[in-house]
Amino acid sequence: MLDPGSKAGQVAATIRSRILSGVYAPGSFLPAERVLAEDLGVARNTVRAALDSLARDGFVRHEERRGTVVNSAFGGGTDATFLLVSPTLEEHSPSLLTPEAMALIGNTLCACSGSNIQFHFQAMPPEGARELVRIVHGARLAGVLLVECSEPAVLEALHDEGIPHVVINQEQDMPGPATRVDFWQIGRHAAEFLLDLGHRRLGVLSGPSDRHLYGRMVAGFRDRLAEAGGSLRPEHVAHVKSCSEAARSAALQLLSRPDRPTAVFCTRDVRAYGAYLAARDLGLRVPEDLSLVGYDDITWPGEGRQFLTTFPEPARELGTSAIHMLISWIRTGIVPEDVIICPELVIRRSAAPCSEEGDADDGNR
Repeated sequence: MLDPGSKAGQVAATIRSRILSGVYAPGSFLPAERVLAEDLGVARNTVRAALDSLARDGFVRHEERRGTVVNSAFGGGTDATFLLVSPTLEEHSPSLLTPEAMALIGNTLCACSGSNIQFHFQAMPPEGARELVRIVHGARLAGVLLVECSEPAVLEALHDEGIPHVVINQEQDMPGPATRVDFWQIGRHAAEFLLDLGHRRLGVLSGPSDRHLYGRMVAGFRDRLAEAGGSLRPEHVAHVKSCSEAARSAALQLLSRPDRPTAVFCTRDVRAYGAYLAARDLGLRVPEDLSLVGYDDITWPGEGRQFLTTFPEPARELGTSAIHMLISWIRTGIVPEDVIICPELVIRRSAAPCSEEGDADDGNR
């Protein structure tokens, strides 16, 4: 598996993104290795390693003396029915989904529009692994796609039964195969963006500290600050659930401090909304007095989310890549490598250069 932080891993991610966005259409030949190397500013052997990785994952195939062709994951006679398993919220009906899960499911289904692929939709059964395996065998399903699966027993059972399966957007520290977001890099990029705007007193409004994705985002944020000679003060970090009122309450305490942060990274947009409400309660203007950066581009309520600078959760790429991986496993019998995606920051109007004199001097140092 390529290290996503390596040059070859970054090249593979760029080419995969171009394939999924339609820049390189199914059935078309990719530019020659030499052209790709010049375009991406890397050596040809780096491009070759990236293309070999994409071929293993089923995105492309090499044709001798002709070049590299983009596969059509949903064409070529693919005619299968998959089990699509949704997560459930604790203490709620199985029919109730988070906005993030709905976005992932919707984009996965849209990616198969016009194909011969069909889905059997199923909430994670209360009986867990045994019932899921029974459903797959009973309906003779070709494979399983699980949305944000957090139950290791289920993954172990599917593995033991030899059932092809892929987790869409695995946010836990669990083995694959899965599509994942590079949360550590998101944290780094968020810190770098705010540092470039001149902010030095930085805060983080994150989720529960025992959740893997939030821990990785905060770790990446701290890492980039340390590289710049700064640090993240413990009193400038709050951990709250994904709820705007909980985030508002935590942000009120954070922003009422005499040494309050001038910028806050929020690990969900709904937390950024809570911070926005708290700033308004305190008479602080966003972005003039407080800059906000979020993650997901889904959970800020209403149309106001077009105001927030954020890293969008790459729902379409996560879902489409998972289908590529599952079909590749079924066709070749080889378990695919994880696909790790780092979305680019969408800059809107919630972040601006630091306006407080002296902030760059004292800051989080």
